Amino acid sequence: MFDFDEKILLYPIDRENLSIIKSVENYQNIHIHRLVSFESWGHVGEYYIINGIKVDISYDFEKALDDCTTVWITNSWNEIDFTNYIQPAIHVANKKGKRIVCSRELSEKEKILISDIDLTYISHSSFMPITNRDSRVQEIRTPIISVMSSTEYCNQFYIETAIGAELRNQGYDVLLVTSRKEGVAFEANTIPDFMFSRNYNENEKVISLNQYIRYLETKKQPDVIIIGVPGAAMPYHHKYSSDFGILSYEISEAIKPDFVILSSPCMPYEKDFFLGIERDLYGRLGVTVDVHSLSPYALDLSESSMEKNLSYISVDDYYVQKTINKIAFDCLMNLNNTKGISGVVDRIINKLAGGAGTYIT
Repeated sequence: MFDFDEKILLYPIDRENLSIIKSVENYQNIHIHRLVSFESWGHVGEYYIINGIKVDISYDFEKALDDCTTVWITNSWNEIDFTNYIQPAIHVANKKGKRIVCSRELSEKEKILISDIDLTYISHSSFMPITNRDSRVQEIRTPIISVMSSTEYCNQFYIETAIGAELRNQGYDVLLVTSRKEGVAFEANTIPDFMFSRNYNENEKVISLNQYIRYLETKKQPDVIIIGVPGAAMPYHHKYSSDFGILSYEISEAIKPDFVILSSPCMPYEKDFFLGIERDLYGRLGVTVDVHSLSPYALDLSESSMEKNLSYISVDDYYVQKTINKIAFDCLMNLNNTKGISGVVDRIINKLAGGAGTYIT
């Protein structure tokens, strides 16, 4: 997707991009050189350390563009008008001869507006769905690690890519199927596009996803498979549907994981919260949670109640670790940094490195 010598400008920056930025630390071929946001979005003075280099968030797109070779147009949590901000940025980048990569969700109308420009679109992996009613779910013999989240913004994409990178560093051949289509930029497969389509029923999706993973397993013969499950695993609260965790249910019917990680918003939970969600997930999906994590986002309960939709505020890693220490639950880890990732990989190997057939060897 990206060459080693490309200098990438990521635009527009907000919380939607945090997992992408953090994941780059494990993939040295992706050089994010500039970050551009909008002043009204409140990122004044913010910066990220990317591959050991401090990268400030800028508000001047054209100036930041000058010493970059590539523009990566991403999704954003904040709403933004396409014709006033995204389309002009694409035209400016094109005029200056920059390569343009787009992972932002665009409507057909928006795509027509920029149809005269050469863009590289990042899309979910494609696979021809199985519609034969006689098709059956096949056994996946490679051990599967499933990464799930209880809400949005649980740093799930970083956890998936970081675990994959750490296992590779330890000599394992990893098949990574990410929850987000940006996984393509990290040389990974993604949950296939038909899972998000309304053209197929639940039965077809379950069978087709199983066949897709079986196909990748046969083709690549990995030591371990990591599956990132998009969306919330289940409704976080009866007031917020979270699409009722339907996609998680379909995926759990297609693939039975051997190790499950669940990330949740960073809140002052009691231990019983995690035990309760474990029971609920086992009852709904038939999966057993091995490790919990807290994300770098907390729920803004007051705002959520007013907006009738889950709202989030950022928290730093120190706050996350402090919250985890107070809860004092052995299965709860901080998977937002390399130390936590190393620790969970040790647990994965300890559980899976043993038996024949269904374990890492």
